[in-house]
Amino acid sequence: MNPKLDIKPDIRPYIKPNITIKLIAYLLIVSVLPLLAYAVISFDMVKRTMLEMASGYSAQLVSNQRDYLLLQTAQIESLAARIASIEEIGAAVANIDTAQKSERNSYDDLSAQAGIRQSLNAYTNLKGLVSIDLFTAKGNRFYVGDTLAVPVVNDAQRQRIYDAAVRSQQSLIWLGVEDNLNTASPVRKVLTAVKVIRRYSEEKQDSVATGMLLINYSTDYLAENFSRLDLGREAYLMVADAKGRLVYAPAHDEIGRAAPPELASLQNNARAGGAGIMGARGIADVQLRQHNALVSYSCTADGLWCVFGVIPKQTLLAPVNRIALLATIVMLLCFAVIALAVRHFKRNIVAPVRAISDGFRQLQENKFDISKPLPLPNGKDEITELVAWFNAFLETLQMRQRHEQELIQSEYKFSAIFQLSPMALALIRLENGEFVDVNNFWLLQFGFKREDVVGKTSRDFNLWVDLKEREKMVRALQSANILNRFEVRQRRKDGRIITCELFGRPIEFQHEMLYIFCCVDITRQREVEQEIREINQQLESRVHSRTITLEQTNRELAAAMNTLNRTKDELVRSEKMAALGALVAGIAHELNTPIGNSVTVASTLQDESGTLRAELQSGKLRRSTIEYYLSTITTGTELLMRNLGSAHELISSFKQVTVDQSSNQRRPFMLKETLEEIIATLVPMYKKTGHSMHCELASGIMMDSYPGPLGQVLTNFVTNALSHAFEGRSKGQMKLTAHPLAGGLVEIIFSDDGLGIPDEHQSRVFDPFFTTKLGKGGSGLGMSIAYNIVTSILGGSISLQSKLGEGSSFILVLPLCAPVLQGEADCHQA
Repeated sequence: MNPKLDIKPDIRPYIKPNITIKLIAYLLIVSVLPLLAYAVISFDMVKRTMLEMASGYSAQLVSNQRDYLLLQTAQIESLAARIASIEEIGAAVANIDTAQKSERNSYDDLSAQAGIRQSLNAYTNLKGLVSIDLFTAKGNRFYVGDTLAVPVVNDAQRQRIYDAAVRSQQSLIWLGVEDNLNTASPVRKVLTAVKVIRRYSEEKQDSVATGMLLINYSTDYLAENFSRLDLGREAYLMVADAKGRLVYAPAHDEIGRAAPPELASLQNNARAGGAGIMGARGIADVQLRQHNALVSYSCTADGLWCVFGVIPKQTLLAPVNRIALLATIVMLLCFAVIALAVRHFKRNIVAPVRAISDGFRQLQENKFDISKPLPLPNGKDEITELVAWFNAFLETLQMRQRHEQELIQSEYKFSAIFQLSPMALALIRLENGEFVDVNNFWLLQFGFKREDVVGKTSRDFNLWVDLKEREKMVRALQSANILNRFEVRQRRKDGRIITCELFGRPIEFQHEMLYIFCCVDITRQREVEQEIREINQQLESRVHSRTITLEQTNRELAAAMNTLNRTKDELVRSEKMAALGALVAGIAHELNTPIGNSVTVASTLQDESGTLRAELQSGKLRRSTIEYYLSTITTGTELLMRNLGSAHELISSFKQVTVDQSSNQRRPFMLKETLEEIIATLVPMYKKTGHSMHCELASGIMMDSYPGPLGQVLTNFVTNALSHAFEGRSKGQMKLTAHPLAGGLVEIIFSDDGLGIPDEHQSRVFDPFFTTKLGKGGSGLGMSIAYNIVTSILGGSISLQSKLGEGSSFILVLPLCAPVLQGEADCHQA
């Protein structure tokens, strides 16, 4: 046996590389990544170029300022050497130290000062000198400076400087930035240079130090020169001496202080690394005062001075940063465009393709509803065609499934009909005469079992009495492909011969062309036909007697029809009288109010008259009583007139309507006034029901017709609406409109906003005795009577428009001149 493999499923998350992700990756690779690489490379190149240009420019400026500083110090050194080489000055210094204090004369002082000033005249271009002090070895002093008064000098400090200068092997010593010893001078910080004056001693046979030359140079002058230098926005210059003290800084109060540690570190590194003949120089990125800066530095070869050019990188790279910002914005725009493109691609390409893919998968799983095609995307591209073809595939599949289902159902129905048919049916393969199937009735008719017949031919079970009849049948089928009433004789299993009529048709069953035969046993029919022929002879004698009976029956039927017509007329008359009775009851109820009010007013007037008569008889009649009585009579009379007028109008309307409805009298009338009178008599029917009637009747329509039947139609409409339309509702709206039409016609529409009439009942509304409230008081004749009146008496047409839940409308189109009835004159001739 093979060893069992222990295979563990891979449960690592898997991201399906769909089209959208591939498109995003493709767009990023094709558009964004090259742009990003270009932006990064461009940014780096521009940054480097800017830094190199700025570094070169700054280094050149720093070197120039270093050279300028070296020029100034070289001039000072030259001045010091010149002064020290003047014999008169050296002699004056030596004489002062050897002479007694009392022997010091002014001539030596003036001679020394004159020598110094004469030396200064040779250096007219040397600006910024503050003072020159000449000290002897014993501390005697000669002073030339920016103040007339000779400042007091600290002897200990002077001696310290002198001893350091004597020990030094340098011809001139720069002390760097020092406080000005002359406190009266406006210059506070100076660069101090010390030069030892030596003279040959015959006693020691060597040169000995006889004095010290101290030169003070103004830092303000250097600051004024350096401040004019433009390194760029927010860039600045710094100069430090050998001790790391600032000779120049943008802030004046920093002069003399220690340089920032970062700059001091650069200066120390330059000094430690050694310097060539041109000195140490370089460029460095320094975090200076919490800002990243590009520092160019240049130090002198002897390390006495170091010039720093400081350019903040933020300022230097501002244009580059703007380029980076622009590139970032472009990148964001690219991402936005990609997002929009992906969204458009996903909606118009991916979504349809995914829908098609899901559709095929669901079709495979039998979960897809093929009756719901996919929506077509906008456009006329290949995706739209793909979706259209998929929908066409669904439609074809749906048709195929429907056809297959229909075929299955058809075959099932055929099989059921075939087996349950009360006729003998057989499916036969005509080529070889093989019986494919027979139904139960065929087996019953011929007495065989199914296994005796199915799969065999008629010769196998001796079905045909005469085989020539079979050959004749086959030829008939081959010529006409159909067989009708082909009479043959066939043999049952028990040997009894029966006469049959064969009917044959080709049929496709289970993808095979077969013939279905119906074999009708007419043996009994033939026997009956013979009997019928015998009976017909007997019937001829009976026809005469039956004819007399039929004539008597026809007379009885005519009498029954007359009775039916009279009954119908009585029912119509009963409907009219019932409506008239309801009208009388309503009018009586309406008259009760004005008449009752009139009785109340009359009794009040009677009482007031009795009161007036009693006061008149007692002799106490007053003017106010008469005035009150007259006022009462006036008011009462007005009330009586108003109430009696209302009663009169009701009675007039009732009288006209009842006269019209009680007879079919034809007369000219104004349609609006007649309809208003009819509605006035119908108000009591719905006054207390919460329902209402709204009329829109055109004026000036004169009709020559039958107002009584017209009122009967309108009454039936209102009654029908109150009985059926507003069932279950407390409020309903009825509407009556009338307006003229062209061709001497008028249109009258009665509508309600009730329940409406179902579609299946609308075609039967005008049928006699049709009602939905049978046994609840409805006779079903109202609409039928209205239909007969409109079409026969009024000579018009009536139609119904109804929608369930929205109400019904009855539309009458009537001629202004009704048709002439029997015994009447034509209105056009009148």
